[in-house]
Amino acid sequence: MNIKKLPRSPMRPEKEPGVETEIWQPSWKCFCCHDTGIIHPHLATLAIDEYDYNRDKLPRCVNPGCKAESDWDSEALADSIDYRIGAATCQQLDAISREDWRQTARTQQINIQALAQEMSLRKRDRTAIEEVEAQQRHWEASNADPSQLRAMALEYLGNEYIRGNPL
Repeated sequence: MNIKKLPRSPMRPEKEPGVETEIWQPSWKCFCCHDTGIIHPHLATLAIDEYDYNRDKLPRCVNPGCKAESDWDSEALADSIDYRIGAATCQQLDAISREDWRQTARTQQINIQALAQEMSLRKRDRTAIEEVEAQQRHWEASNADPSQLRAMALEYLGNEYIRGNPL
């Protein structure tokens, strides 16, 4: 018999080897301006000498992937916008900001994992065998009827638990 095989469907895909999890993923497409059309001041200082956000014209983002740039193209705003930064510079600033984001997210993830480990009652990670056993118990408990739950409680926890806390 020829049965079509399905791919695995892990209960906790975030725990699978090689999976990189994000704490929060930004929704913007352009990291140079965060889809506002104006380059962020901390990035503008990398491209413009002695840039002062409060006194200088706002540098317009012309990154090819950015769609917000046209919002700033009007005669009323022309005197307030700095058009000197080119697409290549915007792409470099975008790459710098993306790498900063990756580093920040990685650092936060490491800090959160360290805090979770510090606050955890379990002082070590489960072994592969313990993880399989925990998943099996979870599956059994999730799919059992009340009489099966009582039998499982007896099996795993013994008679003392049933006498003190009837199910």
